[in-house]
Amino acid sequence: MNKILRHSLVTSIIATLFAAQGIQAQVYKWTDENGEVHFTDKPPKQLQVEPEVVKIKPKKTTSTARFPTIAKLEPIKNASAGAAKTVLLEHLSLEYEGDSEVENGLGKTYKYTREAGIKAAKLRQSDKAPASAFPCLLQGNLTLNNAKYIIKQVDFAKPFGAVFEDNGYAIAGDKTFAMQQSSGSDLSLAAVVTDIRLLHCGSRSASNLRTFTQNSTYLKIEWTVFDNLARQIVFKTTSEGIDDQFKKSARYKGAAVSMSLAFRQATENLLAQQAFVDILLASPTLETGFTENEDQIKDINIVHGDPNTKFVSKTGEIEKASVTIRTAGGHGSGFVISAPGYVLTNQHVVGQNREVIVIMNGREQRAVVVRSHPGRDVALLKLEQPFEAEPMQIDANGVALGEEIYVVGTPLDERLDFSISRGIISARRVLDQRNYYQTDAAVNPGNSGGPVFNGSGNVIGITVAGLFTRDGSSMNINYVIPILDALEALQIAAK
Repeated sequence: MNKILRHSLVTSIIATLFAAQGIQAQVYKWTDENGEVHFTDKPPKQLQVEPEVVKIKPKKTTSTARFPTIAKLEPIKNASAGAAKTVLLEHLSLEYEGDSEVENGLGKTYKYTREAGIKAAKLRQSDKAPASAFPCLLQGNLTLNNAKYIIKQVDFAKPFGAVFEDNGYAIAGDKTFAMQQSSGSDLSLAAVVTDIRLLHCGSRSASNLRTFTQNSTYLKIEWTVFDNLARQIVFKTTSEGIDDQFKKSARYKGAAVSMSLAFRQATENLLAQQAFVDILLASPTLETGFTENEDQIKDINIVHGDPNTKFVSKTGEIEKASVTIRTAGGHGSGFVISAPGYVLTNQHVVGQNREVIVIMNGREQRAVVVRSHPGRDVALLKLEQPFEAEPMQIDANGVALGEEIYVVGTPLDERLDFSISRGIISARRVLDQRNYYQTDAAVNPGNSGGPVFNGSGNVIGITVAGLFTRDGSSMNINYVIPILDALEALQIAAK
């Protein structure tokens, strides 16, 4: 065999044997009396000439994957608590377009040396992490399937929410109770991982990632911001994050921990972008703002209707003054009660929103909540622009049992605006010391806040609630807030 080739082969074999034990390899080269060259791990005892030391480097534990250098940016904090829009991480996906099988591609996977693997196997979740990194041997390239498997182990909502809350911004909470306000967020974010780099070193025998592993992760995220009120995308950007801990001590579930920390930094770097923060802190379009004092609303003029008219003859006017109210979490109904642009609806329709979208006659405009009464479940809105048509007219005389009434609203879907259903006043009820009309007229989710008319086409109440079966079917027991009770709760005089 060629001496050079033999030299290379022998040193490679010895290096591999030493590396497998996590030992720094050192080989002695010497020549016997017959001129034959030998390689041994120990110097011969009887040799007149000092043997040559051949230094063999162990297999590398460093990565050939290229990890970009990421500047750590400081998130822009919210100076005024409660003024920002709420956010929700609604979607995360991996759309990596690189070649994960080529050198310097997606990343590398390593396995602990035999001795290190035994130590790692003895560690439990509750154990303290080892003081230093375990030695690792290169195994091969990471694939997209490896990356996708790790992503499934991570609850990305936790680091995302922690970053926003730590910097004074609100996260949309879960809706737990049936009567709780809508949990819809103002802004929904989609995160797409467009570039990813991974290093992973773990036990040879581990069948999953619930062990102590050593990891590094780099992520590049493409963010898309959707305004749930405007129903449109309002911002797109990218940010990066990195957790470079591969050469440091092992962590329990290290792959998931590393990816979570990289995603956290990417979220922090998103929150460091002024253009994104400007969207979070954007104030309502109108300058009307909130009011709680009766003296601050002086331009409301409630009109009493003619009892001698017919509902069917007034449907054209009624349609113009009937509105759909869109919030970040869904939609409800409402109606214009006064010409300057005041709209009545339920408080549970607007929830905690400062601003909503009002849709009338196919046109959208913004409105702000100027007054509300959660106990009576009514709210007063002010349109961005004056209302040019005739507002709704009311009937202050109440209704009789068995009297025919009409319910107008937008049930189930915004496309079903100005839907009319007919029924009777089935009963008068007192629930929680508050007056209600009970009706059998068809009411569905989305009807809330809409007007209820008597046979003369004058408003006698506001749709507020209905009883439904578990599959969502109406039980024909629905409730209406008497119009005078609604106006009184909002401190509006019905002159």
